[in-house]
Amino acid sequence: MNQGDIYVRGWGAVTTLGWSASESACNLIGGAAPPAAVGKSSHLVSREFKAFEVSYSGNPLEKSMAMLDSALAEAFAHAELTTDEIAESSVLVGTTGGLFIRNEYEFTEAVRNNPDRKSPAISCRNRGAGEVADLIVNQYGIKGMSLTFSMACVSSSHALVVAADLIKREKIRRAIVVGFDPLLNMTLHGFASLLLFDYDQCRPFCVTRAGMQIGEAAAVVILDADKSSSAKYKFSGGYQYNDIKSMTSAGIDGVTVSKVVEQTLTSARVSPADVVAVKAHGTGTRDNDLSEGRGLVKLFGEKLPPVVSLKGAIGHTLGAAGAAETAVWLSCLDAGAIPRSFGFTEVDPEIGFAPLQANVKARDGAYLFTYFGFGGTCTSYLIIKES
Repeated sequence: MNQGDIYVRGWGAVTTLGWSASESACNLIGGAAPPAAVGKSSHLVSREFKAFEVSYSGNPLEKSMAMLDSALAEAFAHAELTTDEIAESSVLVGTTGGLFIRNEYEFTEAVRNNPDRKSPAISCRNRGAGEVADLIVNQYGIKGMSLTFSMACVSSSHALVVAADLIKREKIRRAIVVGFDPLLNMTLHGFASLLLFDYDQCRPFCVTRAGMQIGEAAAVVILDADKSSSAKYKFSGGYQYNDIKSMTSAGIDGVTVSKVVEQTLTSARVSPADVVAVKAHGTGTRDNDLSEGRGLVKLFGEKLPPVVSLKGAIGHTLGAAGAAETAVWLSCLDAGAIPRSFGFTEVDPEIGFAPLQANVKARDGAYLFTYFGFGGTCTSYLIIKES
């Protein structure tokens, strides 16, 4: 995608740090980012996994719907979209489990309410990731294109790049990009079975890192071909790639990562020296951080800009990560700060740098966002902050 006039018109998010992107950013900048804790939601069948959980007094199904509604409402208000503008928009959703939270909640409730009966099967029929997009389309009467991306960690970041490309090609005028992933037994147990889960703490880029810790989030980023009076962020340049040489990562030598980022910069006509900071994927897993860290050093060298991973503060929100981290990051920039990383204590000599350890003042310029997920999926894009 070449550089074009595509603007971030609004955004919203619910994370473990707050029920809005602005609240999440305020807590992140202020250092009020508690470590992951044992999950409390009633549908969770194991209490051994620490997670970044959104606080809510009701049941997990109600909570996930409230999260989605809150993120949409915040983004629509921020963008000052009219009812007609919402209806004429397109919806692109990135999610791992979709509304599978409903399946898990129904299953655990059935078991609890019928302790003397044989446990029922978890029904997966006629339920898929596309349900989230259908729900939004029906709720708001949206008539535009509707797409769902379910490709693990890069789901909503891929959706953002595709949305921008569709706008540039004049296939759509405006995109409501949604990231949505509640906490699920499926993903908690799944990543633990792959030995990718850290039972202690999420420690991106740290030599002591041992794996990821999952978070939950709902987030919305609205891209528009028209610049509103308040728009000051431009989506400029994006690149997607799938590394077919690996089933799990982008290769620990960093070559793929550096090439993906280089393509992103080239598409936006931005030089490495123009990048103000990197919002890195930084999962805390051994190979992913090694791959990304080496790739960034390979491209930027000694002029590596500040690198930040948000996952030590909000967890790995899986398919929601692209939209959620973008929304929180932009709210931090609006508040005048580039936030520090959490969970880091010691440099890994194989990576060679420490992520940002203190908030610094945000300034105008290019901010790089990177996502390198399971299956060798890669996404990278730039957002330009303008005065």
